[in-house]
Amino acid sequence: MYKLKYILIIIIFATASLLAANPTVAAQAYYTWVDENGVTNYSQRNPQGYEARRVSKTHKFGEQVYLEQRPVTTPTNVAPDQIDPDALVAERVAAETRRVAATKRSNCEIGKKNLTNLQAFSRVRVSNDDGTTRILAPSEKSARMETARQVIRENCSG
Repeated sequence: MYKLKYILIIIIFATASLLAANPTVAAQAYYTWVDENGVTNYSQRNPQGYEARRVSKTHKFGEQVYLEQRPVTTPTNVAPDQIDPDALVAERVAAETRRVAATKRSNCEIGKKNLTNLQAFSRVRVSNDDGTTRILAPSEKSARMETARQVIRENCSG
């Protein structure tokens, strides 16, 4: 009897040690970004040269977090009548286009993940606003599956 308790204590201690040493469990926040090839990347450090989103307990994955936008700067050595407003905002438009495309790719992946989970599991547990959990009713599950399909249709096209 003592041997069984001793073995259980060792197993629990070893499991707890492994979980505490695992960087993905210990990480409080991470960064996600899409590279020039359209691949979504994840890191514990903010990458250089990419507009990354910080994912933490307060900013969950897939939640839209707007990055601080840089102001449009006006050249100081050009006469006012020679300033081309379209050229000044072209960089901002290109950055916004990239941001929208990255958001759509992210939403596409979230929609596919949600639909996969809803189809793969017969019982899906969800958290209520008050912190309690419950199993989705079949009608709720069907509604969420249709929502996931709509997200995929809107965000996964070309």
